[in-house]
Amino acid sequence: MPEIINISDKIEKNLPSELLILIKEAVAVAADKKLRLFLVGGIVRDLQLGQNNFDLDLVVEGDAIGLAKEFVQKVGGKLTPHPMFNTAKITLGKWGIDFAMARTETYDKPGALPVVTPGSLKTDLLRRDFTINAMAVSLNPDNYGELIDLYHGLDDLKNKIIRVLHEKSFIDDATRIWRTIRYGQRLGFRIEPDTLRFLNRDVQYLRTVGGYRLRHELELVLEEQEPEKVLVRAEDMGALKELNPALKGDDWLLSKFKEARFSGRATPNYYLGLLTYRLTAEELAQLSKYLRFSPEQVKTINDVRASGI
Repeated sequence: MPEIINISDKIEKNLPSELLILIKEAVAVAADKKLRLFLVGGIVRDLQLGQNNFDLDLVVEGDAIGLAKEFVQKVGGKLTPHPMFNTAKITLGKWGIDFAMARTETYDKPGALPVVTPGSLKTDLLRRDFTINAMAVSLNPDNYGELIDLYHGLDDLKNKIIRVLHEKSFIDDATRIWRTIRYGQRLGFRIEPDTLRFLNRDVQYLRTVGGYRLRHELELVLEEQEPEKVLVRAEDMGALKELNPALKGDDWLLSKFKEARFSGRATPNYYLGLLTYRLTAEELAQLSKYLRFSPEQVKTINDVRASGI
C-alpha cells in the first residue's frame, strides 16, 4: 500500500498568511457546496522543492466558475471567467487565484486547442505536461494536506527528471517542448530518455502551434534568471529554429545577455531585442508578424537595433 504523505505543514510554513486565509475561505465555500477541492500544479512541485510559488491553482470536481463567483462574493476581488474551459481567474490585491473544473482534454488535431469535458482529478492530472507538475494536494476537511501523486511525480522530482505523461504529449501540444527545455535549465533536471526521444521526434510540431502561443512561451523563457541557457539548449534541440531559422543561441548571445545583467539593462523585452538583433530587416518582420509582437516589444527591439551594441 502506498505511503500516505501529508504536506499540510509545508503549506502552513511556506505560504504567506494572507494566502492561507484565502485557501481556508475557498475550502469553506467548496464544503458548503459539497465540492471536492485540490491544490495542483507548479505550487505543489515547488512546495516539495522548498521554493517560493504563490500562484494558487485550484481544481474542483464540479462547477469551477460557480464556486469562484461565491468565493468572490465572500472575500472580494476581480473575477474573470472563461466559460469555454469552465475556469476563472480571481485577482485579489497582489494575489492571483485560478479555479478550474477537473476535466479531460482531447485534441482534434496537433496544435489545436483542446476539447474539454468534465472529468475527475485523476483525468485532470493526466492531461498535464510533466509528472512533476501532475501532483495535487487535497484541501478537503477529511484529508487536508494529503499529497496525491498518481503518476510518480515525487519520484521524478527527487531524481531530478523531466518526464511527460504519455507518448503523444508533444504532438497534442508542442509548446510543451519549450517548457521541457525551460524547466530542465531552471531546475537543473535531466530529460528522461523516452521524453527526449519524443521531443526530438516531434519538434517539427511546433509549426502547428499559433504564433501568439509561441510568443507566450518565449516571453516565459525571457523572464528566467538566465534565459540564454534555455535559448542555447533550444538551439541544440531544434526548437529555436522553428521560430525563425536565423535565430541563434550561441556564445555571442551568452555574452550579450550577461552584459545586459551586469549593466542593469536586463528586462524581458531587452533580451528579446538582443535575441533578434542579428536578424535582417526582412527576417525580423517575418518573426514579428508570426509571433505578434506587441508595440512595446517592437519599440524595444528597434531601440536595441539602433543602439549598435
